[in-house]
Amino acid sequence: MSTENSVPYEYIPRTQDERRRLQAQYPFFKKHFCRDRVIFNEAVTLRDDASVLDVGTGAGSWPLDLAQSVPASVSIYGVDISTTLFPETHAPNVVFSDHSGTALPQNWTDKFDFVNQNLLSAAFTRDDWIQNLKELFRVTKPGGYIQLLEPSHESWDCPPDSASDKMKSIYTGLFKNTSLIHDIGERLPQMLLDAGFVDVGQHKSPYPVNALNGGISGQQGAEINIRWLRCLQPSMLRLGLIDSAEEYESLLKEMQEEWNQGIPYEDYFVIHAKKPVA
Repeated sequence: MSTENSVPYEYIPRTQDERRRLQAQYPFFKKHFCRDRVIFNEAVTLRDDASVLDVGTGAGSWPLDLAQSVPASVSIYGVDISTTLFPETHAPNVVFSDHSGTALPQNWTDKFDFVNQNLLSAAFTRDDWIQNLKELFRVTKPGGYIQLLEPSHESWDCPPDSASDKMKSIYTGLFKNTSLIHDIGERLPQMLLDAGFVDVGQHKSPYPVNALNGGISGQQGAEINIRWLRCLQPSMLRLGLIDSAEEYESLLKEMQEEWNQGIPYEDYFVIHAKKPVA
């Protein structure tokens, strides 16, 4: 973690506050970006003996949610590079283990009927993404499906010289300096095709952040997003993209005021695809 180009994810503390942030984020993202479905693609049906994988599971919200809607005979795996946030209790058909999405177990080849992976834009470099998609292709069964949820900072349409425009510039600098892909949500369809997947679909949704006129969704969205942006502060300070924590908090406050005036935030994309049978 001492390397100059360490990704922002490495600087996020694995604390109870982070667990609570992830747990609060999950139902919001499910409702607003996934049409309140655990599996977005309605064409997907899981057999009673299906095996399912969640990559970058964090606090395990997605596997725990899926376990409530499928038979106990469905095997559900959640993996992450850190075990700190794994839930202490869960259904017996759910297994958590420490594995990276760029190096999944070799004996998992063609194992999973469905693979889910969400919100790793601040964790994977360009090279990581290429390796990750190769791994997802390898562990998915022929005829199986994958689902990803990622943002695109390129879609962030904000007025010049606004606080949002300044944050977008800082965000883009952060991703450029750490070899991340700032528009990964928009790039993934072609990357999945390049990795060998077929039947690629993409669904775009705006991120609700207007706390004044957006109702409870706007209030929740603003709160969740501010908590996420605060997670990025250590990396921004380290790279000299901001001068101080106080400056950053002032910028966040200005952004919230702009959101309440109707200035939008970035879009999020659900991308789904299938591994060909032959």
